[in-house]
Amino acid sequence: MTKNNLEYQVFTPSLYSSKEENNHNSSSITRNESRKLKRIQLKKLQAYEVIEKIENAPWKKIFSLEHTQYLCLTNVCFGGIGGVTTEQLSNIFKSFNGYLGLKLTHGKPYSFIIFNTPYDAFHAREALHEKSCDALNGKIMFIEYVNLNYQNFIKQIKNSDKRDIPGLILMEEFITIEQEKEILQVIYSTKSWIPVQDRMVVFGIKLAEFPFYMNSLLEKLRNLFPSIPKLEQLTIQIYPIGTGIPPHMDSHSSFGPSVIAFSLESSVIMEFKNIKTNKVVNIDLPRRSLMIIKDETRYAWSHAIRARKSDTLENGQIRDRGQRISLTLRTVNPDRICKCSWPELCDRNVNHFGSNIETGES
Repeated sequence: MTKNNLEYQVFTPSLYSSKEENNHNSSSITRNESRKLKRIQLKKLQAYEVIEKIENAPWKKIFSLEHTQYLCLTNVCFGGIGGVTTEQLSNIFKSFNGYLGLKLTHGKPYSFIIFNTPYDAFHAREALHEKSCDALNGKIMFIEYVNLNYQNFIKQIKNSDKRDIPGLILMEEFITIEQEKEILQVIYSTKSWIPVQDRMVVFGIKLAEFPFYMNSLLEKLRNLFPSIPKLEQLTIQIYPIGTGIPPHMDSHSSFGPSVIAFSLESSVIMEFKNIKTNKVVNIDLPRRSLMIIKDETRYAWSHAIRARKSDTLENGQIRDRGQRISLTLRTVNPDRICKCSWPELCDRNVNHFGSNIETGES
């Protein structure tokens, strides 16, 4: 998109409207309405030009003419002046069928909404694109379908920009507020807690059937990540304010290739460390988020939660911790055989790494 296209674009209600929709009868709208339409289209043009500049790619490569399950909110971002929160966006989109979650980018002017099918995404876009949104104080959202071949956006959606840690996937607002309330109500009524250091734990064993409140979460997980093997074990932990967990890697031989963790009730910073290079990366696990640890992260990085009552965020702000509950899912290796690509870090080598490989929780 270039400045030379401005005259055409400002009269176009959507980049992907049909020719019939673009043929406006000037006599059917007032002069004020025409001016308003031009202002909206100019704002949209400016938003798309910013994305083109950031991505160093034309909008036709970034966005799709075809419906896809991923929507890009081209002028909605996290924090800053006019920024939104995960709760605000979740409340807007959760009323649409097939809503799976969202991804608010940091330091970029766009965000993503994830649906189960392109059909679901279509209905949300039809209802909200180029329309004033009361929940955002009248802000007009410009919404486009993400091109599935544009890998930079697809990686951000599925990997949450955690490319410094290969194999780590983080999705914000994976669990809805209503689901969280239901799960917490059941968890707090549980009587079989076991004290482990400063935490309270319900140790999961290999289960034939998960608790009912896990069904919808597992369905979402399978829709987005069908390659994840069948999960068999659930462990629930309560982290009181100020508690953490020491650096550890989940046992290679005891568990399968993926560890899934949901965070409830409070956000927390988790510290990841590359065992070979000693590189440390701090990752914010938001409340109601999904974390997947697989591949290199699963087998070559330790993870920990430092015992403290607050966390320092990337923007320098101090965030107090609340009580956190984690739901951790795994596959069990009945034969305790690991065939990973990191034998020097594997507990099949009993003389290496000592107690740092353990069945710790997330």
